[in-house]
Amino acid sequence: MNEPTHSPKGRAASAGGLLAAKDERDRRRLARRVFLSALGLGLSLPLAYSSARLAVAQSTPRPRRLFLYYLPHGAPTEHFDPTESGGTFDFDLAGQGVLGPLAPYANQVTVLRGVGMNGASNHAAIRTILTGNPEGEGSDSIDGLIAGQLMTTPYVLGAVPYAKGSGFTSDSFLVKHGSWVRPEEDPSRAADALFQSLGPGSGAPNPALEFRAAALSLTEKELARLQAATQGLTDEQTKLAIHLDAIRQLKGAGTGAMPLSCDKRPELPALAALAGADVLDPAQLGKVLDAQLEVAAHALLCGTARVITLQNMYVNADLNMGFAGGPGVPKGHHEPVSHSWDAPGRAEFALVQRWFYARLAEKLLVTLNQSDPQDPEHTVLDNSLVAVLSEVSDGANHNSDASPVWIGGKETPTSLPLVLIGGAGGYLKPAGGILKVSALHTDLLATFAEAMGVPVGSMGGVSSMKPLAELKA
Repeated sequence: MNEPTHSPKGRAASAGGLLAAKDERDRRRLARRVFLSALGLGLSLPLAYSSARLAVAQSTPRPRRLFLYYLPHGAPTEHFDPTESGGTFDFDLAGQGVLGPLAPYANQVTVLRGVGMNGASNHAAIRTILTGNPEGEGSDSIDGLIAGQLMTTPYVLGAVPYAKGSGFTSDSFLVKHGSWVRPEEDPSRAADALFQSLGPGSGAPNPALEFRAAALSLTEKELARLQAATQGLTDEQTKLAIHLDAIRQLKGAGTGAMPLSCDKRPELPALAALAGADVLDPAQLGKVLDAQLEVAAHALLCGTARVITLQNMYVNADLNMGFAGGPGVPKGHHEPVSHSWDAPGRAEFALVQRWFYARLAEKLLVTLNQSDPQDPEHTVLDNSLVAVLSEVSDGANHNSDASPVWIGGKETPTSLPLVLIGGAGGYLKPAGGILKVSALHTDLLATFAEAMGVPVGSMGGVSSMKPLAELKA
């Protein structure tokens, strides 16, 4: 009579099943313990239940968001790159640095140098910068490709006023979703689209926000008691333990550090200040840009959008930069400002481009630099990739590659003025300062996609796109 045999593989499978069953029993006991502890602390039944679910929830990847900020006509290189001294970087350059407004976020700013455009040059490259192909041939823009894989909407906003008698032309096309996209130029309509899921202020309860409010009301002793109930499953922190650590930090920082409530449409003062204005009036550019940045920032914070592109003007835009609240240079952006070869003119170009960075910092980065409602131990900026892009390297030279240009009597290296801000949910290497590479811009587009968790290896006629390893953590 043959005896039954048990292979080592079978024994391993059986042991694995027993361990899984034990783990599940431990999770049930932990959930019950946390639930009873939460009730004992006076949390409501739904909030106690939420605490128990958080305690046994599996860890998940950090949330990631993508914001693309297009600024035409390049930059004056000598006023763009921060200087290094003793391991620290000077972004301000005595008030003339284009990137000066980014100084408060220096440890999250990477200035990427050495990147050239793939197959396009001069201002026509506006149609290549996001599509990867000359004239956008054969591919949608990277924002649409990423959003499609994430099954979310790629929003396109614009601060795109026109001089009287002109209009939207091929020089205005940046984004392509099947066909070329005209950005939403009205911040009010953009807000309606981005916050429609929140309603006009219904006050519907948000369980996550209610949980945080209840936890903030706990004393340190009560916090310790609730957190102690999470011990016993594994040595790793559970989601509840992480939330409670974040609550301790918030209590220490004061209530001003609390995330904004997203159970209803947020307050948008810059948008309110634009009421009744003509959004296509060049004199309103400052107000329109502020409102669009404000809308985008709160949409990313509230989780109503994950992928947003904001287009500033368009190529060959000769908008006068002397409008109220602007950079104070009463000359056309394209001509003569961006075309300047002389030192005073290039200094004016620096001040104009710096103004656009100042608006980005004040209206977007400040809002994102707070605790992430979906990941409280990090900020929204930690979990975002903010990229600033242009179609031209040096505005006066009109090159779109990485090549030397004679400026002020000396040879100066130029490349596309590309700036990355944020941590992309831990994807980007904590850096700060300048990162020199030798690459085509399509590799940067591949980096955007991989950072968002949806790798893209080709776009149209570009069959070999590789994320920039130098940027990865």
